[in-house]
Amino acid sequence: MSKRTIEIDRLEIRLNGVTPESARAAAAGLGSELLGRLARQQGHGDRRTGRIAGLDAGILTLTSSPTPSELRRAIAGRAAASIDSTPRNG
Repeated sequence: MSKRTIEIDRLEIRLNGVTPESARAAAAGLGSELLGRLARQQGHGDRRTGRIAGLDAGILTLTSSPTPSELRRAIAGRAAASIDSTPRNG
């Protein structure tokens, strides 16, 4: 199994109606969740490199009180879908 890494210099997520504690708990495993999502998406069998200067995953609407794990899965899913459809330079 080859090593796969993602380096994210900065990630900005605006969360309305989410407590700081829930936001921290959701962010705690976000990298692993995102990497897992990308690994499962079709077309990621080959090693690809590139640079994505900016990514706008749009607005994500959730239930009024999502758990940190629900929040983490939703953010990772949206980001993975956006990354998969973003042209790469490199």
